[in-house]
Amino acid sequence: MSRSLVRNGRRWRAGAAALLLIGGMAACSDTDSKNESSSGATASATAPSGGATTDLTGGEFSDCFWHYGAVGADPLFNVAYPDAGTAYWAAYLRRPEGSKLELSGTFPHSRYSSLISYDKLGAVVDGVADYQMQPAPGSTNTFVAGARRDVPDAERAYTLTVDHAPNYDPVANQQLYPTRDPRNNEPQRTSLFTGTSSQLGQVDLGAETGSDGRTYQLDLMLYRVYIPDRDTDLTGGVGLPKPKLTLTDGTTLTGQELCDATDTESKDFAKQHGGATRLPAASSLGLSTENYSDLRYPDQITDDHDALPNTPGVQAQVYPPPDPKNLKTYDSPPDGVLFQTKRAINPEFPAVYAPSADLTIARSTAWTPQYDRIFLLQTWTGDDAIGAETDPPREGGGGFFPNVHNNYIRSILHRGYGEVAVVKGKMPTHPNTYNHDTVMGTGDVRYVSFCMNESPYSTRVMNCTYDEQVPVDREGNYTVVISRSGDRPKNATPECGYGYVEWSDKGDGYKDHDFGMLQIRNMLPDTGFDQAVQNTEVPGDEVAVMGPYLPNVTYTDKTGFDNQPCRK
Repeated sequence: MSRSLVRNGRRWRAGAAALLLIGGMAACSDTDSKNESSSGATASATAPSGGATTDLTGGEFSDCFWHYGAVGADPLFNVAYPDAGTAYWAAYLRRPEGSKLELSGTFPHSRYSSLISYDKLGAVVDGVADYQMQPAPGSTNTFVAGARRDVPDAERAYTLTVDHAPNYDPVANQQLYPTRDPRNNEPQRTSLFTGTSSQLGQVDLGAETGSDGRTYQLDLMLYRVYIPDRDTDLTGGVGLPKPKLTLTDGTTLTGQELCDATDTESKDFAKQHGGATRLPAASSLGLSTENYSDLRYPDQITDDHDALPNTPGVQAQVYPPPDPKNLKTYDSPPDGVLFQTKRAINPEFPAVYAPSADLTIARSTAWTPQYDRIFLLQTWTGDDAIGAETDPPREGGGGFFPNVHNNYIRSILHRGYGEVAVVKGKMPTHPNTYNHDTVMGTGDVRYVSFCMNESPYSTRVMNCTYDEQVPVDREGNYTVVISRSGDRPKNATPECGYGYVEWSDKGDGYKDHDFGMLQIRNMLPDTGFDQAVQNTEVPGDEVAVMGPYLPNVTYTDKTGFDNQPCRK
C-alpha cells in the first residue's frame, strides 16, 4: 500500500485501492452499541480492556470517597494515558435524590490541579481548573497569576458544589462552560456540573437501583494534581478534597457515612453484581485484544469478520467497539461507525517517516491533535477509511478521560526507523513551580510535557519529561532524545543540554515492541499565544498554526548521537 505525508502535516491516506482488498470483522450494530452505552455502570471487578491495568481501587492516598487511584505512571495505576508527572483520583458515586454534594479542599503546592466530570465513555462533561475556584473568605487562590504560592495551608481553602445537572444552555443550545480548549481566562466558578446532555453527544452514566429499591443517578469525576512541589507528596502536600453531603431532610453526612450513602466503594453495587466494582464502559479505558488486533494488523483480519459484505473489500468495525460474542453485519455503512480495511502494511505501520520533508510546510512524521475517538483511531485506519471523519469535532476529546485543560498532539514513532528518536522544537514559556517558587508566574502556557505512551490497547504511559526539566537555548529551542533505557546515548542528559524520555520495551503493549506514541501536552494557553495546539482548527493546519512549536523528529542510533556535542 502506498502512503505519503502531505502538506501541513496531513496524515497518510489508505488509498482507494485498499478497499478492493479482502478481510473483515463482523460487529454489533450501532443501535446495540448505543443501547449498551446508555445503561448503568459496568459490572466488573477489573478494568475490562485487553491491556489496561486490572485494578483501580485502593491506591496511594485514596480514601472511601476518592476510591479509584492514584492513577499515574508506574507504580501507580497506569491506565488512560496519564502524565507521568501527575496523579489522578476518581470518585464514581450514586446521588441520593435531591441531595447536595460539596467538596472542600486546600489549594495544593503544585503546578496545577482540577476537578473534571465525565460521561460513560470517558468524554468530558465539565471541568474546573484551579485558578477558577473561588477561595474561601480569608484564603488565597495560589494559582491565580501573581498570587503568593507560599501562604500557609490554613489560608488556601476552597469549596466547590457538585451539581448533577448538564453543562448545557438549552436556549443557546451550547455548553454553559466550554470543554473545547479553554484558555487561562475562564470565569471563576463555584460549581462543577456532572449531568450529561444528549444534545452535546454525551453518553449518560445511567441510573442504578439500590438494594433499598431506590433509583440513583450516577456521577463520575476526577481530581488531578500536576507536578507537586519538591519534597511534597502526590497531593501537593494537602491531601484530597473532602466531601459533604446534605440530604433533603437537612441531614449532613461526611466520612464513611457519606461514602455508604453514595456507594463510592461499590459495596451495595457488589451485593447485586457478584462482588463487582462499579467501573465505566470498557472502551473508555482501552481497546480489547480483538479490537486492537484488527486495528493494528489489518493484513491479518479474517474473512469471517467482514462487517460490510455488500461493500468492496473486507471491513472490520473498530469503533464503536464490536462485541466479539455477538458479531453482526450491516447492509450499508451506518453513520458514526469506523471500519478498518483488510490490506497489506509495512512493518512500521502506522508510523511514517519522511526525512527529506520541507519543514516550511510539513514535518518528517505525522502529527495529530486531539479531536474525538474516531479521529484518534484514524491514525490506524487512514483518513479515507469507511466511517472516517474529515471534519472531526473537538468537544468530546479522544476519550480515555482527557484533561479538558490540555490539548494534545501525537506522533507515532517506530524503532524500525532508528533506535533513537531526536525531537527538536521551540518551548512555549511557562511558570516554574517545582522548587517552591514564591509567586505564581505566567507564560505562553501553564505546562508542557513530552510523554512516550503505548497504544490504545494498554493506554499506558512509559515516561515523561516536562518543561522545567528540558534545557532550552536563548531562543527557547530544545532537543528531547527518546530511546529504550539500554539505547540511551551517554550525552542524552540535561547536563549536556538534552531532555530525555524513555521508550517502552513493550512498544504498543501488544505485539509490536518497536511502537511508540509521542504525546505533547499544552495546558491552558494564554489568549495571546497563537501557536498553541489549542489553536489548530482542522486536520492539516498544524504546521501553519504552530510553526516552530510543532517539533520535528529524526532518527539515529546510540553511537550516532553520542558523537554529537553538548548543547550550549
